[in-house]
Amino acid sequence: MPANKSSADEGVILTTEISSPASFSQLDIAPTIASILGLNLPQSDGKTIRAVAEWGCNKAALIIVDSLGYDLLRHLLPDMANMSLLCKDGLLFPARAVSNRTTPAIASILSGLLPEHHQILDKAGAKESSILSLPEIASAAGEVCAVIMEQNGADVYHGLIEMVYGIPDSLPPDQFDIEACRLTCLALQERPDLLVSYFIGIDKNAHLGSDLNAIREAALLIDRCIGRIMRRADEETLLVICGDHPIHAGELKREREPYCVAMIFSRGRAGLEEQKLSQIPGLSIGLNSTR
Repeated sequence: MPANKSSADEGVILTTEISSPASFSQLDIAPTIASILGLNLPQSDGKTIRAVAEWGCNKAALIIVDSLGYDLLRHLLPDMANMSLLCKDGLLFPARAVSNRTTPAIASILSGLLPEHHQILDKAGAKESSILSLPEIASAAGEVCAVIMEQNGADVYHGLIEMVYGIPDSLPPDQFDIEACRLTCLALQERPDLLVSYFIGIDKNAHLGSDLNAIREAALLIDRCIGRIMRRADEETLLVICGDHPIHAGELKREREPYCVAMIFSRGRAGLEEQKLSQIPGLSIGLNSTR
């Protein structure tokens, strides 16, 4: 697998990390995953990332992290042992965000279409839309799919795919993410062809007006969750981690273009020896309930 072309440096400045428009977009995720699963998207505004599609993976796990902006990830990456490892073994890109709102952004990630083309602007629109998302297309083609997200979003997929896990919005952000981790690991035991999971802690803390320390703690919890997920996904599984939009509330709100999210492509690491994984700092801290 190619080495990461964008390694993390100490002391990254949040407001100046991205200086030019990104070459990649959230829209590229759906066609890239479709390519490795052998699926045809009816239409797409994105492109297949050939360097990733040629890795030879035959399954995909997509982890959407709300408000995981590229500059925020670069700032925190030195402390994020698991995502750092995935970046080292894979690829980290700044990806153009297509919306500053969660629902249309996730619809674009899962369809490869711009918001003006899919017209899914809220959760009601997601339930009524005739646009097929990647999990629906994959399931119709005979692939086993799993979706783990907040309850309203998960309800869209009931009766359409094999495994649907909804998480109550009423849970505190850290408990929501721990539950998302538990359910994701549970779903991976069934070896789905496509899995989509969603984490909210960074975004919720930003909306609560939390300071950088609280947002950092939320991000580190998600990193520990990803550590568990990556050791349950095998090496034939493409791991994709991406944000839906940069932080759009609070003191860390990004005020100017380019608006980019973090987009990581790597592989599952279930084939590694347990001893090696246990050496990753913080892998089990705060997540005993996910065992």
